[in-house]
Amino acid sequence: MGLTLGLGIGLSVGAAWFVGQGEAVRRQTQFQQQIENLSTALQRSLNRYTDLLTFLHDYYQVAEEPVSRQAFAEFVARSLLTYPGIQALEWAPLVRAGDRAAFEARIQAEGYPAFEITELSPSGQLQRAGERAEYVPVTYIAPFLNNEAALGYDLASNATRAAAITPARASGRIMATERIRLVQEQRDQFSFLMVLPLYPGDDIPPDQPSRENEFKGILLGVFRVADVVEEALQDLSVDIDFALYDQDAAVEQRFLGKYQAASKTVVVIEESIRPPAAVCPRPEDCTRLLTLGQRQWQVAFAPAATYGVGRSYGAPLTLFTGLLLTGTLALFLHNLQAELARARALGEMKLRFFSMASHELRTPLSTILLSAASLRGDMNPLVAQLKVERILVTAQHMGQQIADLLTLTRAEAGKLEFNPTLLDAAKFCQQVIGDVQPEMSQVVTFLGPNQPVMAFWDQRLGRSLLTNLLTNAAKYSPADSPIQVALSSDGQTATLTVSDRGRGIPTADLASIREAFQRGSNVSDRPGSGLGLAIVHTVVTQHRGSWHIDSTEGQGTTATVQLPLE
Repeated sequence: MGLTLGLGIGLSVGAAWFVGQGEAVRRQTQFQQQIENLSTALQRSLNRYTDLLTFLHDYYQVAEEPVSRQAFAEFVARSLLTYPGIQALEWAPLVRAGDRAAFEARIQAEGYPAFEITELSPSGQLQRAGERAEYVPVTYIAPFLNNEAALGYDLASNATRAAAITPARASGRIMATERIRLVQEQRDQFSFLMVLPLYPGDDIPPDQPSRENEFKGILLGVFRVADVVEEALQDLSVDIDFALYDQDAAVEQRFLGKYQAASKTVVVIEESIRPPAAVCPRPEDCTRLLTLGQRQWQVAFAPAATYGVGRSYGAPLTLFTGLLLTGTLALFLHNLQAELARARALGEMKLRFFSMASHELRTPLSTILLSAASLRGDMNPLVAQLKVERILVTAQHMGQQIADLLTLTRAEAGKLEFNPTLLDAAKFCQQVIGDVQPEMSQVVTFLGPNQPVMAFWDQRLGRSLLTNLLTNAAKYSPADSPIQVALSSDGQTATLTVSDRGRGIPTADLASIREAFQRGSNVSDRPGSGLGLAIVHTVVTQHRGSWHIDSTEGQGTTATVQLPLE
């Protein structure tokens, strides 16, 4: 039993642990797959916006004549409708100081009489740009509506824009700026610029001095972070929040926005992203890097409040099932062991029965046979009378033992007949005492109430109960020791006590003395079957009563029986 319980509990706990680990791995794998999908969608969107500048660059390369303002606007019109994250697409040529006046005059002649190359004053107001060797002014801009102020603005005059233009001019590659805030922005969000240098011919000059000298200008895209991200995820429905950080910017300039899955919007409220260990054992497991114009954006993911990372029930259910199976198996083994114990006890009981039968029944039977044989050859009337009496007493004793065995057998099989009749319990007890007294050497006294005690008892079973109690009291008491029977009633229950001053029952034997074929350890010198108290217990149970034995070895025994009157 202990091995079964230990092994079963151990296997149940182990299985629950493995299931729990499996569920944890499944949750982590599922979350990792989801953030991979989100990262892929974001990178794909950024690549599309980067490709816009590449297509515009290719258009400039294949155009037979210099691209006009009208041609520029027509070429980018479809992109402006398709990509909501575009704030503006611009062309800004390189203008040297000596060409400034002519350049401004040409643009003014195109219908912009107030045009001039501008820059921001220290107070943030647009003003005419100061004298410099070179300018990179915004010349074409689409859409023009809401972006009018940018026309003529010298991109090289701004440190953030110059930080992207300078390396782009030197390398020939697309460069992205750190985050910026647009003056014309109507929503609280950050934006970024992407610049692509333009050179004459189809190929980028092979060395940096050549690229510096042949530089014609830049193609510029102004993109809004929130619109780019929201457009990328509009067809996805995943309850995952994330924050974007520009890893190449200064620490205070890194935060780009936080995507909230509940509203599917990007906000500029900087909050720390803390993924739970259930999906991200290490914080770095829930971060990904995006590439954009030679910069890297870090994306930190975390489950949204509605993600449902809650407790899984596989492990507790596995543990419960394992413990249930273990308990069922343990109960089965317990019942099997109990059945084996009962079978062993039954075998021992049968052995005691056969031992008792061979002794208790064979001895009186031998007495009967010897008395009958001697009676045949001795016709002396006095002697014959004694032998006949001996035969009768012995036969009655055997009959009582056989009746006791039948009573126990029928009770165990549930077929014991129970026929209660109305009787006077006091007179009934006196009658039984009168029938048993001649066979006893002790004097039996009866104490009962003056008025009748009417009860519904089975007379046959009641007689067997009182007879067995009196027989036991007489068998284990000295010949001159009195035996007392007392009867009382409270109107609902009759209480019958049988007291003797015999040898008593050892304390160690009291727990099992009611079982069939069980006898006290101090009565081996007296014959007996060990059925008497088992019969008493059966009769009391049949009458829905109760009983107990009070006994002290060497001082006597008192059996108290309580039977309901109805």
